Amino acid sequence: MVCNYSRYTWSILLGMIITGSARSIVVKLAYQSGFKAPLTITLLYLLGQSFSLFIYWIQKGLKTNIKALSETKQDESSDNFYQEMPQEKTVELGVRAGDDSGLTNSLSKSSPPVSSDSAPLSSAMYAMYATALYEDEMPNGSNHGLSSQSEERIKWAHLVPFYAKPAIPAILNLLNSALRWASLVYIDASVAEMMISGLELTLSVVAARVFRKRMVAKSRWMGVIIVAIGVIAIERANNSKHQRSGSEENDDDSEIHSGTDVMIGVVLIVLQSILSVLQDVMEEIFMQGTDFPATMMLGMEGLYGFCIGLIIYVTVGDRLRIEDIDSTMSILQTNARLRWWVVGLPFLFLITGVFNIKATEVTSAMTRNVWKNLRTVFVWAIALGIFYLGNNSAYGEAWHTPESYFILFGFIVMTTGIIVYYWYKEQEQSEPVLESKPE
Repeated sequence: MVCNYSRYTWSILLGMIITGSARSIVVKLAYQSGFKAPLTITLLYLLGQSFSLFIYWIQKGLKTNIKALSETKQDESSDNFYQEMPQEKTVELGVRAGDDSGLTNSLSKSSPPVSSDSAPLSSAMYAMYATALYEDEMPNGSNHGLSSQSEERIKWAHLVPFYAKPAIPAILNLLNSALRWASLVYIDASVAEMMISGLELTLSVVAARVFRKRMVAKSRWMGVIIVAIGVIAIERANNSKHQRSGSEENDDDSEIHSGTDVMIGVVLIVLQSILSVLQDVMEEIFMQGTDFPATMMLGMEGLYGFCIGLIIYVTVGDRLRIEDIDSTMSILQTNARLRWWVVGLPFLFLITGVFNIKATEVTSAMTRNVWKNLRTVFVWAIALGIFYLGNNSAYGEAWHTPESYFILFGFIVMTTGIIVYYWYKEQEQSEPVLESKPE
């Protein structure tokens, strides 16, 4: 199984998994407390993403300052080096070199040693910081499976104006986020996370082949098929659970959805997954194909989406019949704790969004959706813990026998598909455009 990621990439993937799990749990708990406001949460989600612009500006300022500081220190070190060098030593080196001008040029291009008294930090350390923050030499996506056709496929991206590049994924982001938060009204958080992760992985492989012309090995297609089987098993088990529980008396006070609700939730998840995969692919094309900064992409997506979403929210929000906006405002006016929750939620969305888009930047949309499947473990475990360890059975998720075992089986099938997906990666045949990077 090939996963030769750097520590930086592993930290991005781990952050994506943990923060994404927390996001789903926090929103589902709000719904279970009676605050069923998917449109409001969508606006908060987009607002949080727009805050990423501040991260971009801060990062850009730090890069500029450290670059200038590094260049200053290197200039000072170079001056000290030539001032401290004995004249006879310079002449001796010039004679050995046979060309004084060549020696001077050579020395000017090299990094001279720095005296310990000349600066508190060596020029090498400043160069290291400059490389990390200014040049940003972190892996810029995976080239695995890309071919010469892949480059031809995304030539159109270079023709899109700079300000318009985030607009395309922004529209997709607005729609898929509204569908995602609406789906949690009708379906359990853990099941929603499993289905979303499995569907997005399956669809992202298809999208990578269609839109980016990535070469996908037969073993990977086999992994995708196994994941799809797991998703179907989970959906059927979840539907059976709610149909049986709905026909019986609910003694544990846990949240039970009707069969119609579950079907609505499944449809919303399918539509959300399609739009989300298209968004991921567009982000990958613009970030990796045109070097668009990841945090700026996220921030402009959120800003565009928030502006459009706010207009829809104010003008026709009630007509969509997804949320009673007057009721939402009334609840916020009377519940101080919920107001603090609303204030903090955009920052959780910001952190999650940064990890998500950085995961796409350093790997690919396809690989990001592989690792998102691990969120389901955290979401389900936390939901079960809240239900059985908490004091209120209205929160969290109960274990239902035998349906929960079937859901667990479906998750194991999905995990098996992921292992198959990665195990034979080295057998994938492709015509690389650039030197292959870890995926």
